[in-house]
Amino acid sequence: MKKVFSLALAVLMTLGLAAQSVNESVAAIGDLSVPACNISLQKDAKVVKAAMEQYLKENGLKVKSQQGYQAALNQVIPTISQGEISLYTKVEKQKKNALVTVAVIGNDLTIDQSDLRDNAKSWLNGFVQYIARYEASQSMNAEQKNLDKANKEAAKASKNLAAIEKAIANDQKKIESKKADNAKLKEKIQKNEQEIKNLQSDIEKQNKKKADAQDKVKAANQNVNEVQGEVDRYRQMAQ
Repeated sequence: MKKVFSLALAVLMTLGLAAQSVNESVAAIGDLSVPACNISLQKDAKVVKAAMEQYLKENGLKVKSQQGYQAALNQVIPTISQGEISLYTKVEKQKKNALVTVAVIGNDLTIDQSDLRDNAKSWLNGFVQYIARYEASQSMNAEQKNLDKANKEAAKASKNLAAIEKAIANDQKKIESKKADNAKLKEKIQKNEQEIKNLQSDIEKQNKKKADAQDKVKAANQNVNEVQGEVDRYRQMAQ
């Protein structure tokens, strides 16, 4: 809203400028003193000069620099004259203002120079009104560039965000997978620990059986020795 208000204010200010009187003057072009007109505008001279260049271009005029002026030589400008004329324009910096000068030379001697100057005044007033449209167009172009830049940055940020979200999702999957692997590993460890306990219990039982068997073998050997001793004793008695 603020920018729209600024553009509207610029238009109103330019219309106010257009209401200012265009002054008659004389322009020195080479050795000629040419009837001219000018107006002093409370505008940046660079902006006004750029606007003039665009205005001449939009009016289909071929322009070249000559004698410090932008000159459209030997051309028909219907708003000024139906015959061929040479139009000279100049924008000069004047403190904080811009001084715009317009001079016209008719190629045909039958063309009334006073009429040319009057028509040049109207042409100059038309240019002053054009400045508002030019500034509005420049402002809109600048805003469009800012919008395009913002959209581009937003798209880039959105793309980066999507990539980050994807990376987070992948990391989350890895975490869940690790958790599942850890759970399986923990279950396997618990199972192995139980198997070890069972084996240790079996080993203890087997060791006990072995000890019992060894005791029985020892007792049996002792009995054998005792019996052998009795047999030997009876043998001796029988002899």
